[in-house]
Amino acid sequence: MVLQGGSDMNLKGPRSRKKRMVDRSNWRPWSDLPEDLLELIAKSLCAIDYIMFGCVCKGWRLYVAAHRQEFMASQPPLVVLLSSYARRTCYFYSIFDQRLYKAILPNLVGKKCSGVYCGYFVMLDKKKGADSQIWLLNPFTRHELRFSSPPNPYFSFFFASLPTPSQEFVIIAIKGGYPFLQFRKSTDVNWTVYDYSDLFKGHFGDNFWWFVDGAVFKGKIYMLTNHGDIGILNPNSHPYVTLLKVKGIGYRSYGLQLLAFEDKLLMIHRYDPVCQQFQVYELNFLKMEWVKTQNLKDQALFLSNKSSGFSNMTRWTGSQQTMNCGGWSVSQRPKNCIYSLGAPVEEYAIQFLDDIYPKSFPIIDREDFMDMMEESLDVPLCCKISIGDASSGAPFWYFPNLCSRVDALYDD
Repeated sequence: MVLQGGSDMNLKGPRSRKKRMVDRSNWRPWSDLPEDLLELIAKSLCAIDYIMFGCVCKGWRLYVAAHRQEFMASQPPLVVLLSSYARRTCYFYSIFDQRLYKAILPNLVGKKCSGVYCGYFVMLDKKKGADSQIWLLNPFTRHELRFSSPPNPYFSFFFASLPTPSQEFVIIAIKGGYPFLQFRKSTDVNWTVYDYSDLFKGHFGDNFWWFVDGAVFKGKIYMLTNHGDIGILNPNSHPYVTLLKVKGIGYRSYGLQLLAFEDKLLMIHRYDPVCQQFQVYELNFLKMEWVKTQNLKDQALFLSNKSSGFSNMTRWTGSQQTMNCGGWSVSQRPKNCIYSLGAPVEEYAIQFLDDIYPKSFPIIDREDFMDMMEESLDVPLCCKISIGDASSGAPFWYFPNLCSRVDALYDD
């Protein structure tokens, strides 16, 4: 494909016999398009279009790779619709500009998605066996990682890159209700199983203390208990977890989540799972206590059972600056709030931190969704009923701003 920079036409003889003469000296290939024009084009694209933009030619691919992280930081989260019966297809949908994208992935038969971390789908085998694997798939970069399954029960995973010359990773598996955690480095042959029950001896009801979540923050792995306690995991030194002297929430909760964002370590407390109501706490490292947050400023918090994260709404570009649901725009009042996906699965809720009750909106118009499902050859016809039936449990968020890098650990 070439880009025509200019041409002249030489007309000779009668009109019916005109001969077109094109001066090809002014033609240039698409790959020679100036970077200023590439930047101008990229500003009008969304996350999926940007990926396709890099597939045109080598020059554009190099431009996309060089600016990917900066561009993705300007993109809002997308809703993932992934069928339990999907063979290769999943859908990304923007609730802000109502655009739907179909993605073709590697073979998904026999797999289920248990969560998303650093832009990777965490795919597990539906049928557990001796050769079961954890498959980490980045749908944007197409990078993959594979680990054998842990020997003991597990519920969620997160991982980090190690400070080594070669690209190595460590993956951590957690299971609430069990007094152990499991981790494995990409160079290890087996998983390490760490029984941490001795950490909580002397606590009231010490049999009911366990880790429920973890996050990488400033080069360290932080672990959160179901009482709001914090520990640091060091996979290179036993005992692997060191508890910090942090004042917890004072009671056991099944609705705690740990998130790292910029220079803050945050705890999300789902105190009313029925009404989808949340409280946000920031860890004050000077006082070593959780402080309730009332103002997220320009940030919005996006929560779902399989993935959660923050997004700076003032950085969004293009058509994502307008929010059609509920009649709000970015300049009016969608910041300083929590967008949650949960029950019912066909809706998302917006809770402002200064409001009591969240407001709910449909994720996607039901008729539009049905049309989308009917056009899909990837989902059996009997399953084309609703978003709930078409998704694996419930829709979840995908964060383009997190898809280009893996959280890194630092040397002590």
